[in-house]
Amino acid sequence: MLEVIFLGTGGSIPTPGRNTSSVMLRYEGEKILFDCGEGTQRQMMIAKTGTKNLKRIFISHFHADHFIGLPGLIQTMNFNGRVEDLAIYGPLYAERFVELIKSMGYCKFRFNIIGKELKEGDFIDGDNYRITAFKTDHNVPSLGYIFQENDRLGRFNVEKATSLGLKPGPSFAKLCSGLPVELDGKTITPEMVIGPKRSGRKIVYSGDTRPCESLFNASKGADLLIADGTLESDLKDWAMDTKHSTVRESAELARWASVKRLILTHISPRYSDNIKKLKDEIKEFDSAIIAEDFLKIEIPFQD
Repeated sequence: MLEVIFLGTGGSIPTPGRNTSSVMLRYEGEKILFDCGEGTQRQMMIAKTGTKNLKRIFISHFHADHFIGLPGLIQTMNFNGRVEDLAIYGPLYAERFVELIKSMGYCKFRFNIIGKELKEGDFIDGDNYRITAFKTDHNVPSLGYIFQENDRLGRFNVEKATSLGLKPGPSFAKLCSGLPVELDGKTITPEMVIGPKRSGRKIVYSGDTRPCESLFNASKGADLLIADGTLESDLKDWAMDTKHSTVRESAELARWASVKRLILTHISPRYSDNIKKLKDEIKEFDSAIIAEDFLKIEIPFQD
């Protein structure tokens, strides 16, 4: 299962309806967090995600609405008896930042907290996936992240296998594991009965950014793009000054990049009472929606 949970979808400051930025991926039992704004640990409690198997946290940049929830989340993990290592990744100063967190207050940690600074093109390999950092266009050092599931085995052609004299059972399993099978003096290889590999699922998290070439390239063909949707088009000049995107700009980039689904987040608190203007701007983009706190979506295989 690959599931995305929006724990915080607001920008800059929390509002009654939106917490600040944080998105969780749940993949085959593991949890991965992208950004950790103020109050993220409480959002996790409400969403009942827990912290077990949360091994990696990726911070897009060091504006407070994207990281200030980390000290509280780490303290809670410690109080709950965590002993497993926790890795925190981010752009420039990530390692120094983690050391500062560890020095806050009178607390003896029962687990290792490892800070790792990433730059564009760096990647972290997990169990059957890779997360790659790419540069974004914000007003401080910033990164977006690509979650890419490993390629999957091609489709097994049962009709072809049986025509070669094979029967369902151990021989099918052996071929699926990549090993050849001997039958009546002839060798049947996996390539004879299994189609080409199929791409794994791809999720892109932009963080705060202007539309840019690196985001476009990272987003190509993504199953899901989680993108900056801070403002409406009437405030494009403000978006440009603050290095954010309008919802329409992100929707257009997603269309050009052939993204299958777009979810816009980091919504400005100016829309805390009404997001109608934002929704109106993306009506023509069938795959685009505005995120809400606690939105959960499962990412299916495309084939």
